[in-house]
Amino acid sequence: MRPPIKHPLRHLAISLLVILVGTGIAACGKKMPPIPPDSLVPGAVQDFSVRQQGRSLVLQWLIPKVNIEGQPLSEIQGFRLLRVHEPLDRPPSLCPPPLTQLAEIDLAYPQVGEVRGETVIYQDTDLEFGNRYYYQVVGYDRQKNLGTASSILTHNWDTLPQTPTGLRAVAGDRLVTLDWEPVTRLADGKPVPGAVNYRVYRQALQEEFSLANQVLLTAPHFQDIAVQNDVEYTYMVRAVRQVGEDYIESLDSPEQRARPQDLTAPAPLLNLVGVPNPQGVELRWAASAEPDVAGYRVYRRAVTEPEFRQVSPKLLTKAYFVDAPLEKGRTYYYYVTAVDNSPRANESPPSEAIEILY
Repeated sequence: MRPPIKHPLRHLAISLLVILVGTGIAACGKKMPPIPPDSLVPGAVQDFSVRQQGRSLVLQWLIPKVNIEGQPLSEIQGFRLLRVHEPLDRPPSLCPPPLTQLAEIDLAYPQVGEVRGETVIYQDTDLEFGNRYYYQVVGYDRQKNLGTASSILTHNWDTLPQTPTGLRAVAGDRLVTLDWEPVTRLADGKPVPGAVNYRVYRQALQEEFSLANQVLLTAPHFQDIAVQNDVEYTYMVRAVRQVGEDYIESLDSPEQRARPQDLTAPAPLLNLVGVPNPQGVELRWAASAEPDVAGYRVYRRAVTEPEFRQVSPKLLTKAYFVDAPLEKGRTYYYYVTAVDNSPRANESPPSEAIEILY
């Protein structure tokens, strides 16, 4: 590999980088090891985030693509994840205590953490309730020279709410209604200080769970209208409490499944007319304008018969039917119905009946 070209102002530029962005907390006067002047070490990671997952905090970031000078990154060996915590009863620190190393993640042989393509994930389970945690990550090259540190992220950590129980899911027509028992206590049995809210998570077949409600629920009830009929969905609920600026969720409730179904029948058909001819009785009606109608059925009753019976042998796809054979001189009554394309084959109420003397 060609040695890097030494630029006249490079040493000055690197010195300024160390002062301004060395750790993301340069304004606090904290010092970091100097960046070697001839090393094009990694730039800061992208999309650094922290989120709660059960009893842990999950850190995630993207591997940087450029070095400290903004050029394409030629090498990166791994990352150091730093952490410090302070009690929640203190105001958030503008300049937190010095961060110490929590983990080292070697991209080639990761002993901790997980590397998924360009994404690095670390799950911090060594947490104590009543603390505010600060995190920072910095990449390093093969010689363990540190690059530009990320910004510092914080997350408040305290006792989780109790897990919701009694989840019920009732399927309707393009609708699932969910109810569960309200949560009033923390996982340790103490009353929840402040309000308890809820988040509902939905999973369709072959998909991951995703948040179903975009706004926190204040009551243990939710109607999910963003569903399709004849698709099975799995649901679970988490109770949520606010701790400072952050939200902490309970563990997952037991899951419930529901499959919405088309329960709505088409509207009755209109304008049924019948004309006798040598072939039988020719029937016509106005076609249904509803998009889910699969076809039609024709029903007939002779004047001497007590009930109507279906005379169309199969579902008709056109608004037309000839009923034959018939006895001349007899009176017949007809009505038609529409049938939708759902698995339930919902059938409309009868049209107005007509009387035909054949």
